[in-house]
Amino acid sequence: MKKVVLIAIIALLGFVKVNGQNSNISVVAGYHNLTIKANGGGMSASADGNGFFLGLSTQFLLSEKLFLNPEIHFASSTNEGESAEQVILPIMLKHPISDEFSLLAGPQFDLVVSDSDGINAFGLGVGFGLSYNLSGKFFASTRYAIGLSNRLEDAPSGVNVKFNTFQAGIGYRF
Repeated sequence: MKKVVLIAIIALLGFVKVNGQNSNISVVAGYHNLTIKANGGGMSASADGNGFFLGLSTQFLLSEKLFLNPEIHFASSTNEGESAEQVILPIMLKHPISDEFSLLAGPQFDLVVSDSDGINAFGLGVGFGLSYNLSGKFFASTRYAIGLSNRLEDAPSGVNVKFNTFQAGIGYRF
């Protein structure tokens, strides 16, 4: 698991090195919410866990009004004494709508790194959100990602367990 996280960080930093003139690196941290939704047999249930995330991000200029914004986050959430840790890889397209506000949308991959018996550790989702430039160096962002992957191993037909995430954080650009 440590190897996966290390490879992802090296890849992110490698992208920055390759495209150094058109990119920057940021640290970001904030509130993280994980919602686990289960559906099947005409019934549904959900459970929320709250916690924090820490991460790195960068952005690459694709065109005058479009950036690629890959990130890597470590997220931890807790519900009734049970915790879940994830490595989250959002790869957002960022479209500025003004000097301060930008829209975010794109795929989000996640990997459960805590004990996950009966759960598929790898997941795919689609995220969308907003980013706001507080100053030249500081920014705030919020994002919601809808899980697309069934996270239940050996799921019976018609039974789905999906992970949705919400994050709100503050970042600093170097």
